[in-house]
Amino acid sequence: MVKRNLAVGHFFNGHFQEACARNLPRISEVFFAWPGVLSCRPAPIYTDEIRARLIADLKWARENGIELDALFNANCYGDDAISTNLADFVLRILDEMGGEGLFPDTVTTTSPFIATVLRRRHPAVKIRWSVNLRVHGSLGFESVEELFDSFYASREHQRDLEWLDRMHSWAKSHGKTMGIQANSGCLRQCPFQTFHDNLHGHGGGRRSGNVAAAEEYDFTFFRCKTNYERGSYEDFVRSTWLRPEDIVVYENFVDIVKLATRRHPRPVDVLDAYATYSYDGDLAALMDPVHVFPKSFDNKSFDAVDDLWREVRRCPDANDCVHCGRCSALMKEVFK
Repeated sequence: MVKRNLAVGHFFNGHFQEACARNLPRISEVFFAWPGVLSCRPAPIYTDEIRARLIADLKWARENGIELDALFNANCYGDDAISTNLADFVLRILDEMGGEGLFPDTVTTTSPFIATVLRRRHPAVKIRWSVNLRVHGSLGFESVEELFDSFYASREHQRDLEWLDRMHSWAKSHGKTMGIQANSGCLRQCPFQTFHDNLHGHGGGRRSGNVAAAEEYDFTFFRCKTNYERGSYEDFVRSTWLRPEDIVVYENFVDIVKLATRRHPRPVDVLDAYATYSYDGDLAALMDPVHVFPKSFDNKSFDAVDDLWREVRRCPDANDCVHCGRCSALMKEVFK
């Protein structure tokens, strides 16, 4: 049975409406940052043309039964983190969206302050805790139950079916819904990730002073890139992504499957692959961020070693790797 559970990040570098139309039975939501709102990804330059295109795409989505999820998920709001400035800004943006007939069904946020403002001023809007909060179990949610309606599971644990089953049961018993992010290309437990997300919250970290300092000290916030440049390709296998073919198993435990497509160079390919549960090509090309390796992680090759892949995917030591050799064995079969 085909489930309508995909959350697609709005994208400009492809035919958004056309791609969504052919996959409409699978898409439940589109998530996006409204012009002027910083999030955990660099924002485009919102010319009048780009803004008009976003509005047209969102109106098309709503007309076709796709819900709207507005992002306020920057990791840092600086001195405004608890302020009337931030509260007024969020409320003004929502009013602006409402004026276009696009008041969101859901708001995804990293900010407990924004969640509190929404509960007071817009109690009907559904609040979702962002995956960027990195809460690793139900205990982290229990003290803030009144501030959210849904949440994204911890990427570091989402391959673990027993953990997902427990979290699914907790969510259901507490009237919450749970999602996962399917195509994260980030390193598992990346120590740079919060730092990286904070840069985007301050406009991307691409100001001239940031760039000059990075060049002077040979620094990059893409730790994944420098890690792979050293030849640590097994860390890609050890990460948290799920193959399109895997989703049919994991969606038994979640209500939403998030696709990181907002800044992806090939968002249509990502959507088509996960919507059809199938992909023939380099698996790394579906991930965000995209990594270019000297060889390809041939997605179809995983089928021939499904038992080994299942062991790797469900490894009980995934977050405390003991380098048992299973990832190495898998690499020999799929890295071609």
